[in-house]
Amino acid sequence: MTALHKEVKVPPYKIAIDAELEKRRGAPGPSGCYYARAMIMRLDGAPVYKNFVTYQIERGDVFGDPERAFKDAEERVREAIANGFPDN
Repeated sequence: MTALHKEVKVPPYKIAIDAELEKRRGAPGPSGCYYARAMIMRLDGAPVYKNFVTYQIERGDVFGDPERAFKDAEERVREAIANGFPDN
């Protein structure tokens, strides 16, 4: 599986985004599409939310190129920050 990584600073947070090439069950190879997950950390090492040092943003939609997957993950991160890190 191919993994791509990007980090973005959004003070006081640091965002680590990993895009992955989608592998479909039963398919002989990757689909050629990418999805991304993200992790939010504080630049000062303090907890991000409650007593959690990181806050996870799960897999998003699938896109034809990794840059669109990165953009989707970053938008979802910014939304989570703006909404106060929802539990769900």
